[in-house]
Amino acid sequence: MADKTPVCSVVIPTFNAAHVIGHQLEALAAQVDAPPFEVVVADNGSTDDLASVITTWRDRLPGLRRIDASRGRGVSVARNVGIGGAATDLILICDADDRVSSGWVSAMTAALADAPLVSGPVETTVLSGRSAEWVPIDQRTAALFETWESRTYGIGCNLGLRREVWEAVGGFDESYPAGAEEIDFAWRAWDLGHRFAYVPDALVHYRIRTDLRGVLRQQYNSGRGTATLYAKFRPAEVTPKSWKRRVHHELLLLKGFPWRGTGDERRRWLTLMAFEAGKLVEARRLGSPAP
Repeated sequence: MADKTPVCSVVIPTFNAAHVIGHQLEALAAQVDAPPFEVVVADNGSTDDLASVITTWRDRLPGLRRIDASRGRGVSVARNVGIGGAATDLILICDADDRVSSGWVSAMTAALADAPLVSGPVETTVLSGRSAEWVPIDQRTAALFETWESRTYGIGCNLGLRREVWEAVGGFDESYPAGAEEIDFAWRAWDLGHRFAYVPDALVHYRIRTDLRGVLRQQYNSGRGTATLYAKFRPAEVTPKSWKRRVHHELLLLKGFPWRGTGDERRRWLTLMAFEAGKLVEARRLGSPAP
Protein backbone atom coordinates (compact mmCIF):
# COMPACT_ATOMS: atom_id res chain seq x y z
CA MET A 1 0.00 0.00 0.00
CA ALA A 2 2.94 2.31 0.64
CA ASP A 3 4.16 2.11 -2.96
CA LYS A 4 0.76 2.47 -4.58
CA THR A 5 -1.42 5.50 -5.13
CA PRO A 6 -4.55 5.11 -2.97
CA VAL A 7 -7.85 4.52 -4.73
CA CYS A 8 -9.95 5.47 -1.71
CA SER A 9 -9.58 7.18 1.65
CA VAL A 10 -10.83 5.79 4.96
CA VAL A 11 -11.66 8.72 7.25
CA ILE A 12 -11.91 8.08 11.00
CA PRO A 13 -13.21 11.01 13.09
CA THR A 14 -11.54 10.63 16.47
CA PHE A 15 -11.49 12.11 19.95
CA ASN A 16 -9.59 10.52 22.84
CA ALA A 17 -9.80 7.05 21.32
CA ALA A 18 -6.25 5.87 21.99
CA HIS A 19 -7.57 2.98 24.10
CA VAL A 20 -9.85 1.56 21.39
CA ILE A 21 -8.69 2.70 17.94
CA GLY A 22 -6.26 -0.20 17.70
CA HIS A 23 -9.16 -2.59 17.11
CA GLN A 24 -10.31 -0.58 14.10
CA LEU A 25 -6.79 -0.15 12.72
CA GLU A 26 -6.20 -3.88 13.10
CA ALA A 27 -9.36 -4.56 11.09
CA LEU A 28 -8.24 -2.15 8.37
CA ALA A 29 -4.77 -3.71 8.23
CA ALA A 30 -6.40 -7.11 7.67
CA GLN A 31 -8.60 -6.12 4.72
CA VAL A 32 -9.03 -8.76 2.02
CA ASP A 33 -8.92 -7.97 -1.72
CA ALA A 34 -8.95 -4.24 -1.03
CA PRO A 35 -7.63 -1.69 -3.51
CA PRO A 36 -4.81 0.58 -2.29
CA PHE A 37 -6.22 2.90 0.36
CA GLU A 38 -5.11 5.48 2.88
CA VAL A 39 -6.37 5.92 6.42
CA VAL A 40 -6.93 9.48 7.65
CA VAL A 41 -7.43 9.81 11.40
CA ALA A 42 -9.12 13.19 11.91
CA ASP A 43 -8.15 14.12 15.46
CA ASN A 44 -10.78 16.38 17.03
CA GLY A 45 -8.47 17.71 19.76
CA SER A 46 -7.57 14.54 21.65
CA THR A 47 -5.76 14.92 24.97
CA ASP A 48 -4.74 11.26 25.32
CA ASP A 49 -1.81 9.51 23.65
CA LEU A 50 -3.58 9.03 20.31
CA ALA A 51 -0.62 10.40 18.35
CA SER A 52 1.78 7.81 19.73
CA VAL A 53 -0.71 5.00 19.14
CA ILE A 54 -1.05 6.05 15.49
CA THR A 55 2.74 6.01 15.13
CA THR A 56 2.94 2.39 16.30
CA TRP A 57 0.56 1.32 13.52
CA ARG A 58 2.34 2.90 10.57
CA ASP A 59 4.37 -0.22 9.76
CA ARG A 60 1.19 -2.26 9.33
CA LEU A 61 -0.77 0.57 7.71
CA PRO A 62 1.71 2.57 5.59
CA GLY A 63 -1.10 4.79 4.32
CA LEU A 64 -2.03 5.85 7.86
CA ARG A 65 -1.79 9.48 8.93
CA ARG A 66 -3.26 11.73 11.59
CA ILE A 67 -4.46 15.25 10.79
CA ASP A 68 -5.50 18.07 13.08
CA ALA A 69 -9.30 18.44 13.14
CA SER A 70 -9.52 20.57 16.27
CA ARG A 71 -10.81 23.83 14.74
CA GLY A 72 -14.18 23.07 16.35
CA ARG A 73 -15.80 20.38 18.44
CA GLY A 74 -17.84 17.48 17.17
CA VAL A 75 -17.90 14.55 14.82
CA SER A 76 -19.12 16.67 11.90
CA VAL A 77 -16.08 18.92 12.19
CA ALA A 78 -13.77 15.91 12.26
CA ARG A 79 -15.47 14.30 9.26
CA ASN A 80 -15.33 17.50 7.22
CA VAL A 81 -11.67 18.12 8.01
CA GLY A 82 -10.81 14.49 7.32
CA ILE A 83 -12.59 14.47 3.97
CA GLY A 84 -11.08 17.81 3.05
CA GLY A 85 -7.61 16.46 3.78
CA ALA A 86 -8.08 13.12 2.05
CA ALA A 87 -6.02 12.38 -1.05
CA THR A 88 -8.76 10.67 -3.07
CA ASP A 89 -12.31 11.33 -4.26
CA LEU A 90 -13.78 8.10 -2.87
CA ILE A 91 -14.38 8.49 0.85
CA LEU A 92 -15.19 5.73 3.34
CA ILE A 93 -16.14 6.76 6.87
CA CYS A 94 -15.99 4.59 9.98
CA ASP A 95 -15.63 5.23 13.71
CA ALA A 96 -12.59 4.76 15.92
CA ASP A 97 -14.29 2.47 18.43
CA ASP A 98 -15.94 0.05 16.00
CA ARG A 99 -14.55 -2.72 13.80
CA VAL A 100 -15.14 -3.09 10.06
CA SER A 101 -15.42 -6.53 8.49
CA SER A 102 -12.57 -7.96 6.41
CA GLY A 103 -14.19 -7.14 3.07
CA TRP A 104 -15.47 -3.69 4.02
CA VAL A 105 -13.07 -1.55 1.97
CA SER A 106 -13.42 -3.75 -1.10
CA ALA A 107 -17.23 -3.86 -0.97
CA MET A 108 -17.70 -0.15 -0.30
CA THR A 109 -15.23 0.95 -2.97
CA ALA A 110 -16.81 -1.30 -5.59
CA ALA A 111 -20.27 0.04 -4.73
CA LEU A 112 -19.13 3.65 -5.14
CA ALA A 113 -18.39 2.91 -8.80
CA ASP A 114 -22.15 2.74 -9.38
CA ALA A 115 -23.66 4.91 -6.63
CA PRO A 116 -22.74 8.30 -5.14
CA LEU A 117 -23.64 7.28 -1.57
CA VAL A 118 -23.35 3.83 -0.01
CA SER A 119 -23.81 2.19 3.36
CA GLY A 120 -23.87 -1.30 4.81
CA PRO A 121 -25.29 -3.18 7.79
CA VAL A 122 -24.27 -2.85 11.41
CA GLU A 123 -24.50 -5.34 14.24
CA THR A 124 -24.21 -4.56 17.94
CA THR A 125 -23.52 -7.83 19.75
CA VAL A 126 -19.84 -8.63 19.06
CA LEU A 127 -18.29 -5.56 20.72
CA SER A 128 -21.01 -4.44 23.12
CA GLY A 129 -21.83 -7.33 25.41
CA ARG A 130 -25.01 -6.96 27.46
CA SER A 131 -25.34 -3.24 26.72
CA ALA A 132 -26.56 -4.25 23.25
CA GLU A 133 -29.82 -5.18 25.00
CA TRP A 134 -30.26 -1.67 26.39
CA VAL A 135 -30.34 0.36 23.19
CA PRO A 136 -32.94 -0.13 20.41
CA ILE A 137 -30.49 0.11 17.50
CA ASP A 138 -31.67 -1.54 14.29
CA GLN A 139 -29.38 -4.33 13.14
CA ARG A 140 -29.99 -3.97 9.44
CA THR A 141 -29.14 -6.85 7.15
CA ALA A 142 -31.41 -6.19 4.17
CA ALA A 143 -32.24 -2.49 4.03
CA LEU A 144 -31.01 1.02 4.66
CA PHE A 145 -32.25 3.09 7.56
CA GLU A 146 -35.43 4.90 6.55
CA THR A 147 -36.99 8.20 7.59
CA TRP A 148 -39.94 10.31 6.41
CA GLU A 149 -41.07 10.08 2.77
CA SER A 150 -39.11 6.80 2.61
CA ARG A 151 -35.87 8.76 2.49
CA THR A 152 -32.98 6.44 3.25
CA TYR A 153 -29.71 7.25 4.95
CA GLY A 154 -26.54 5.49 5.98
CA ILE A 155 -25.42 5.35 9.58
CA GLY A 156 -22.34 7.50 10.18
CA CYS A 157 -20.13 4.60 11.27
CA ASN A 158 -20.59 2.83 7.93
CA LEU A 159 -20.70 5.41 5.18
CA GLY A 160 -19.22 5.84 1.72
CA LEU A 161 -19.50 8.85 -0.57
CA ARG A 162 -17.99 10.54 -3.56
CA ARG A 163 -16.22 13.81 -2.86
CA GLU A 164 -18.38 15.60 -5.43
CA VAL A 165 -21.48 14.80 -3.38
CA TRP A 166 -19.90 16.03 -0.15
CA GLU A 167 -18.95 19.28 -1.90
CA ALA A 168 -22.38 19.72 -3.50
CA VAL A 169 -24.19 19.11 -0.20
CA GLY A 170 -21.86 21.42 1.69
CA GLY A 171 -20.39 18.86 4.04
CA PHE A 172 -21.77 17.71 7.37
CA ASP A 173 -23.63 20.38 9.35
CA GLU A 174 -21.32 21.30 12.22
CA SER A 175 -24.06 22.93 14.29
CA TYR A 176 -25.43 19.57 15.48
CA PRO A 177 -24.65 18.89 19.16
CA ALA A 178 -24.39 15.14 18.59
CA GLY A 179 -26.40 12.60 16.64
CA ALA A 180 -28.61 12.87 13.53
CA GLU A 181 -25.98 14.78 11.53
CA GLU A 182 -25.74 11.91 9.05
CA ILE A 183 -29.51 12.05 8.53
CA ASP A 184 -29.24 15.78 7.89
CA PHE A 185 -26.53 15.10 5.30
CA ALA A 186 -28.63 12.40 3.64
CA TRP A 187 -31.74 14.62 3.48
CA ARG A 188 -29.80 17.43 1.82
CA ALA A 189 -28.24 14.95 -0.61
CA TRP A 190 -31.72 13.58 -1.35
CA ASP A 191 -32.92 17.06 -2.27
CA LEU A 192 -30.09 17.21 -4.83
CA GLY A 193 -31.12 13.89 -6.35
CA HIS A 194 -28.51 11.65 -4.72
CA ARG A 195 -29.63 8.24 -3.43
CA PHE A 196 -28.00 5.64 -1.20
CA ALA A 197 -27.12 2.15 -2.36
CA TYR A 198 -27.07 -0.70 0.14
CA VAL A 199 -23.90 -2.82 0.38
CA PRO A 200 -24.76 -6.06 2.21
CA ASP A 201 -21.16 -7.27 2.41
CA ALA A 202 -19.91 -4.09 4.11
CA LEU A 203 -20.65 -5.09 7.70
CA VAL A 204 -19.53 -3.00 10.67
CA HIS A 205 -19.41 -4.26 14.24
CA TYR A 206 -20.80 -1.31 16.22
CA ARG A 207 -19.71 -0.68 19.80
CA ILE A 208 -22.30 0.53 22.29
CA ARG A 209 -20.87 1.98 25.48
CA THR A 210 -20.68 -0.68 28.15
CA ASP A 211 -21.40 1.57 31.16
CA LEU A 212 -24.96 2.72 31.77
CA ARG A 213 -23.96 6.34 32.35
CA GLY A 214 -22.17 6.44 28.99
CA VAL A 215 -25.15 4.85 27.23
CA LEU A 216 -27.56 7.37 28.78
CA ARG A 217 -25.32 10.28 27.78
CA GLN A 218 -25.13 8.94 24.22
CA GLN A 219 -28.90 8.54 24.00
CA TYR A 220 -29.51 11.99 25.49
CA ASN A 221 -27.25 13.54 22.86
CA SER A 222 -28.98 11.54 20.13
CA GLY A 223 -32.27 13.00 21.28
CA ARG A 224 -30.78 16.49 21.11
CA GLY A 225 -29.62 15.81 17.57
CA THR A 226 -33.06 14.58 16.57
CA ALA A 227 -34.66 17.78 17.88
CA THR A 228 -32.13 19.84 15.92
CA LEU A 229 -32.92 17.86 12.78
CA TYR A 230 -36.67 18.42 12.99
CA ALA A 231 -36.28 22.07 13.94
CA LYS A 232 -34.26 22.56 10.77
CA PHE A 233 -36.39 20.60 8.31
CA ARG A 234 -39.82 20.28 9.96
CA PRO A 235 -41.07 17.58 7.58
CA ALA A 236 -44.75 18.06 6.84
CA GLU A 237 -45.71 14.48 7.61
CA VAL A 238 -44.31 14.73 11.15
CA THR A 239 -46.82 16.51 13.35
CA PRO A 240 -45.03 18.47 16.08
CA LYS A 241 -46.43 18.10 19.57
CA SER A 242 -47.49 21.08 21.63
CA TRP A 243 -45.61 21.44 24.89
CA LYS A 244 -48.72 20.31 26.78
CA ARG A 245 -48.97 17.15 24.67
CA ARG A 246 -45.22 16.65 24.87
CA VAL A 247 -45.21 16.73 28.69
CA HIS A 248 -48.24 14.44 28.76
CA HIS A 249 -46.34 12.01 26.53
CA GLU A 250 -43.34 12.06 28.89
CA LEU A 251 -45.57 11.44 31.91
CA LEU A 252 -47.04 8.39 30.19
CA LEU A 253 -43.52 7.12 29.59
CA LEU A 254 -42.69 7.66 33.26
CA LYS A 255 -45.74 5.62 34.25
CA GLY A 256 -44.42 2.84 32.06
CA PHE A 257 -41.34 2.16 34.19
CA PRO A 258 -40.98 -1.66 34.38
CA TRP A 259 -40.98 -2.00 38.16
CA ARG A 260 -41.28 -5.77 37.88
CA GLY A 261 -39.04 -6.07 34.86
CA THR A 262 -35.51 -7.41 34.60
CA GLY A 263 -32.44 -5.23 34.99
CA ASP A 264 -32.01 -5.09 31.22
CA GLU A 265 -35.65 -4.05 30.76
CA ARG A 266 -35.18 -1.20 33.23
CA ARG A 267 -31.99 -0.07 31.54
CA ARG A 268 -33.75 -0.16 28.16
CA TRP A 269 -36.49 2.07 29.57
CA LEU A 270 -33.89 4.48 30.96
CA THR A 271 -32.19 4.77 27.56
CA LEU A 272 -35.55 5.60 25.98
CA MET A 273 -36.19 8.27 28.60
CA ALA A 274 -32.72 9.74 28.07
CA PHE A 275 -33.43 10.02 24.34
CA GLU A 276 -36.82 11.65 24.95
CA ALA A 277 -35.31 14.04 27.49
CA GLY A 278 -32.66 15.09 24.99
CA LYS A 279 -35.35 15.86 22.41
CA LEU A 280 -37.40 17.86 24.89
CA VAL A 281 -34.50 19.93 26.24
CA GLU A 282 -33.02 20.75 22.84
CA ALA A 283 -36.39 21.58 21.26
CA ARG A 284 -37.09 23.95 24.14
CA ARG A 285 -33.66 25.55 23.75
CA LEU A 286 -34.26 26.05 20.02
CA GLY A 287 -37.77 27.40 20.56
CA SER A 288 -39.10 24.69 18.27
CA PRO A 289 -42.11 22.38 18.58
CA ALA A 290 -40.97 19.10 20.08
CA PRO A 291 -40.84 16.21 17.55
